Amino acid sequence: MTDKLPQLMSGRARGRGRGAVTETPGPSQAADDNGNGRRDPTRGAGSGVVAQRGPWTDPAFTVRPSGPAAPLVRPGVPVIPLTAGRASIHGVPRPAAGAEGGRTSDLSRGARRGNRAITDIVVTRPVSMNSKRGETGEVIAIVANYFRVLKKPNWNIYKYRVDFTPDIELLGHRKGIMRRQMERLGAFQFDGTMIFSPFKFQHDPMVLMDINDRDESVQITIRLVGDLLPTDGTYTHLLNLIMRNTIESLNLQRAYGPKGTKYFDAQQKIDIREHKLQVWPGFSTSIRQHEADILICAEVTHKVIRMESCYNAMQELAKDVDGIKKLLIGQMVVTEYNNLTYRIDDVDFSLTPLSEFEKKGGEKITFMQYFRDRYNITIRDQRQPLLVSRAKARDIKAGRPEVLNLIPELCRLTGLTDHMRNDFRLMRDMAQHTRIGPDMRIKRFLDLNRRIQNEEKAKTVMKNWDMALDKQLVEFPGRVLPREEIKFGNDRSELPNNDADWTFTLKKNRMFEADRVSNWHIICPDRDHSLTMKFSSLLTSTAGKMGFQLAQPNFLRIPDDRATSYVNAIEKACNDSTQIILCVVPNQRGDRYSAIKKKSYVDRAVPTQVMWTKVMSNDKIIGGVVGKVAIQMNCKLGNAPWTVKVPLKNVMTCGFDVTYDANDKSKTFGAFVATMDIKECNTYYSAISHHKYGEEMSNFLIVNVFKALKQYEQIHKQPPARIFFYRDGVGEGDVNHVLNIEVARLREKLKSSYEEATPKLTFIVVTKRINTRLFRKMGNSVQNPPPGTVVDDVITLPERFDFFLVSQATRQGTISPTSYNVIFDESGLSPDKIQIWTYKMTHLYYNWSGNVKVPAVCQYAQKLALLVGQHIHQEPNTLLERQLYFL
Repeated sequence: MTDKLPQLMSGRARGRGRGAVTETPGPSQAADDNGNGRRDPTRGAGSGVVAQRGPWTDPAFTVRPSGPAAPLVRPGVPVIPLTAGRASIHGVPRPAAGAEGGRTSDLSRGARRGNRAITDIVVTRPVSMNSKRGETGEVIAIVANYFRVLKKPNWNIYKYRVDFTPDIELLGHRKGIMRRQMERLGAFQFDGTMIFSPFKFQHDPMVLMDINDRDESVQITIRLVGDLLPTDGTYTHLLNLIMRNTIESLNLQRAYGPKGTKYFDAQQKIDIREHKLQVWPGFSTSIRQHEADILICAEVTHKVIRMESCYNAMQELAKDVDGIKKLLIGQMVVTEYNNLTYRIDDVDFSLTPLSEFEKKGGEKITFMQYFRDRYNITIRDQRQPLLVSRAKARDIKAGRPEVLNLIPELCRLTGLTDHMRNDFRLMRDMAQHTRIGPDMRIKRFLDLNRRIQNEEKAKTVMKNWDMALDKQLVEFPGRVLPREEIKFGNDRSELPNNDADWTFTLKKNRMFEADRVSNWHIICPDRDHSLTMKFSSLLTSTAGKMGFQLAQPNFLRIPDDRATSYVNAIEKACNDSTQIILCVVPNQRGDRYSAIKKKSYVDRAVPTQVMWTKVMSNDKIIGGVVGKVAIQMNCKLGNAPWTVKVPLKNVMTCGFDVTYDANDKSKTFGAFVATMDIKECNTYYSAISHHKYGEEMSNFLIVNVFKALKQYEQIHKQPPARIFFYRDGVGEGDVNHVLNIEVARLREKLKSSYEEATPKLTFIVVTKRINTRLFRKMGNSVQNPPPGTVVDDVITLPERFDFFLVSQATRQGTISPTSYNVIFDESGLSPDKIQIWTYKMTHLYYNWSGNVKVPAVCQYAQKLALLVGQHIHQEPNTLLERQLYFL
């Protein structure tokens, strides 16, 4: 066995029940040579307490059983002894593919994997729905980033429960023991409690004996549970395990993140030396049953690695301990010696590279000496503190040490800082490598496919499961919905261009609704007064041409740009007739912006517009900016610059999104926005609800819906006939909760409140961040599909009433569609009409003269949630509920 990388478990290890490790305070311990702290699954077994000090993965530990051992042989059960690496395998039953018989009742154990429940597929497609396909629009040829999985007609998956006697606590140990059985049992996947195999074993139950190289015996009892059905949540999990093994056989670097597992090719890294960055290309994959086939979704992804090390970043802060911790804690790093990714949880200033840890044999060695011996790396600064990475509960269960130490000098930071994101040249240069067009993206997909088809290890994994991958991406018909007419003032209507943009058209038309503003104020520092006067004149002139009449403003000059100066000026400007305030600021300081918004939206209930002097002084862009400022100010006063033709009357369309409080991650804000019109969708009601950790969100959601209904009834003297609810911020595992809690409670409350006049509810889950990519096939080439492209077959899911919609156009990279999952619908409308209604709603976001990615109510809800979560941190004044003050 090779030595293991240094890691630290300070103090006494926390108990984990049977198999817990007790340890006296001492020096660091060791992780494996991959740097990920995995326990060696081929060494040792059993449950008990370590009776001596040392690395807890050391096979030389003396194990003291925590209780009487169960008998290793049970009467009437066939026992097959297996010896790890040193005995014959006579008498082992071979897998019997396609054998009949076996129990079908599921057992309670195995229903959970680690600490995460495996949930069954949530069926939201109505039983009465014969087809979810629409009809409207021009039919086009679509290519998607999916490959069909070809499988044999008699491909069955059997699931078996596995028990160990004595019990094995660590998942890594369990998997190590079962890996030694693969030659005997054939191909299978093991998740810690369940085996999934394409073979039906001859004996049920089957008992195997595993003897490790220390002559310790473990009895393995395998019982057939039944067939694994495509409707089981575990079925999709199994397919992804197989695909993960296939991708990992290609020698790609695996990285975990909030968006799932991704694989990167460090050998294909791209250096951007001018900005001291590297870009690692890679892939993320997923596999599941779609309408008629099992499909693999492959998406190109990239990891940005900074050429500076953590040590370089620490040097810039000298000996500022708090500053160093603030800079590094929470960052993701890549180690130079093995390219693995870790999250920094702390910086330990009590340890240095001269600190010692114990190797597996009990020998003590310093970090410096270890890296010199193991990797031929000389650590230059012997006094640098060490970084700390703590494992998650599931990783600890899998065998990774609880705490791992890293050398700052050997760790490179990943991702971009805010300063980097604001660097136009850097983002432009990086986009040349990350924003790849349709042709190049498809080439990357096909290259990945060829590697899977041609590399021996990958071929073996697929062959073991009788699986094969189609060599071409899936192709199928899609539809492009007709362009929507945009309605302006003076009863004028015009079609947008092919990119769903009407900026030019907006300039030559009056806004759909506009007011005259007679009492408004401009607050600016003394030094910017002349620039502000010039901007004010241009704004007044431009707004007048658009039908938005601005009187001469009242100027309030302040001596400096401190936040308190703006707050005091706002207080002075506010009176009963003040309509809006424009604040001119010299830079984008967050604390000042927050103070302005908090004062105006919480204390005084007056809309404010903030302008940056850098923009006001840029003659190249100011002409376009001033028109957008006029539109924003008009919207904040409750008016609409445009609208679309609405075929349905008496409809309330709602949007909901959630964000964390930037100052307190235990708090969240839910933002709710709803339309208030009978004929058009151009006036809105908004509300914010504050949630503490663990509180049921549906309670607040229902309260906000009924506040909106009350407003609607006050305006129209009747409730809406229909409610379209677009729910954003729902993860894959939360759909069941939303359906059975939020929708059920909302529906029950509507029925009890309105009885015969109950509005018909349509509840749609909106998902923006998906890996699906669509391409329009044009002869032998592909391009981004046009706005209005709808896909409702082949790559959608059979258990859902769902569709994909491309509502925007892009000039760079590849367009990403939005997924819509209709989880509840009693509208009586056809799928075609629901798709058209959804597309219409993407035209009504007034911060952009073009379509947006999601229905406008979702975009407004996101905008409101971010304003509250990042800046004002409390509910705004209720007097602003009928205005889009948050634009």
